[in-house]
Amino acid sequence: MGQVINRIWNVATREVLLPIGDHVFGQQMMRRLRFIEQAQWWTRDRIHEHRNRLLQELVSTAAAEVPFYRDLMKSAGVEPRDIRAPEDLQRLPVVTKDMLRPAYPHAITRQTAHRTFEVSSSGSTGENFRVRSDTQTVGWHRATHMLALHWAGWRIGERHMQTGMNLQRTSDRRLKDMLLRCYYVSAFDLSNEALDRALDVLDRNRIDHLWGYPGSLYYLARRALERGWNRNLRSVVTWGDMLYPQYRETIERAFGKRVTDTYGCGEGMHIAAQCGVGNHYHIHELDVVVEFLDGDGRPVADGTPGNVVLTRLHPGPMPLIRYQVGDLAIPAAGACSCGRGSALMASIYGRDTDVIITPSGNRLIVHFFTGIIEYFHDIAQFQVVQDEPDAIILRVVPGPGYTADTARRVVEELKVRGADIDIKIELVDRIPVAPSGKRRFIISNYARSINRIAIER
Repeated sequence: MGQVINRIWNVATREVLLPIGDHVFGQQMMRRLRFIEQAQWWTRDRIHEHRNRLLQELVSTAAAEVPFYRDLMKSAGVEPRDIRAPEDLQRLPVVTKDMLRPAYPHAITRQTAHRTFEVSSSGSTGENFRVRSDTQTVGWHRATHMLALHWAGWRIGERHMQTGMNLQRTSDRRLKDMLLRCYYVSAFDLSNEALDRALDVLDRNRIDHLWGYPGSLYYLARRALERGWNRNLRSVVTWGDMLYPQYRETIERAFGKRVTDTYGCGEGMHIAAQCGVGNHYHIHELDVVVEFLDGDGRPVADGTPGNVVLTRLHPGPMPLIRYQVGDLAIPAAGACSCGRGSALMASIYGRDTDVIITPSGNRLIVHFFTGIIEYFHDIAQFQVVQDEPDAIILRVVPGPGYTADTARRVVEELKVRGADIDIKIELVDRIPVAPSGKRRFIISNYARSINRIAIER
């Protein structure tokens, strides 16, 4: 009976309700999803032909409508017609957040026919960065994300639980939750009490799909094992942070399902996802061009870690061309036996992301802090350090407008959301980078020692 209900809801939601939602919110998600569902099976040549056409249109639009890119091309001696394929992008310089910040919004955005809004992203560096998006761009982004969920085994209309940071559900999010039968739970609160409530919701509602940040699902899995909770799920999908081997092993052991990992960035791009065959990732080549570059800006060989540089093929109100996102990943050769024609990425090159453990036993993962501090535009950079069980140091690089009241408000907001720990703010001139070239977001020697004991057990 449950399968029949799921099938009816799938058809009704996919063919009627979500298209109506697209019309109301101007997202065109379902039209885009239907297209990429077919295009995923295209040949490599056909994918590249379509990708190159999108790239040419993007570059022409950026040159005509965005002063930043028009000046960039002029300085490089490049005409839009010179960029016809990804390898031609080498003629343009790599663009960094530091280059884009002073150009925002006056020189880096363009007018579109859709409702626009601002998105803040802290990424993995702890440094605030703002981009302009619109409803159509969000539709592209969500369609690709939904395709990856299909790869994991979920179908539209099947109940699922998602851990996340957007606890204030806006009207479009509430509509999405209702139509897609989403049970949204906090990734802020990872205390045993909150984890028990989440497991009870999974049981009570017979939810078979579980998605969210790797850190939050890892602690949920640990709690499930402690309780002897052993119901196998039909999909487990992770995003937003590193899926460490011990995270994967624990999650899969607890929920009896292989984890499908996805890779995207807060600037509005789904970059790659696993299909369930092997451990590699399929690059979403009709959404984004991915370059893997060494320290001198040259492409690295397959199997070699490189800096990830992205070109989003949908211009939106803020085109991103040769944008260095700040991650390291490894390209892969060959094709996947699943039959999809897209290029492959071997793995995301690991960075050391820790977790803060509070005296009450709550666990604060990376996105606990980014989900709060990214809205404090007068904080330029930050880093969290924990060396003892009952206190953390929040290192802050002040931005324009930073005052003592900023410090008070950020501490208050962190505590309200679950940081039941002493917080000391330390103002610094800069956050040093690690040998990998990335700023460590959280340094928790205390949590590392606790996790090492748990893993050894």
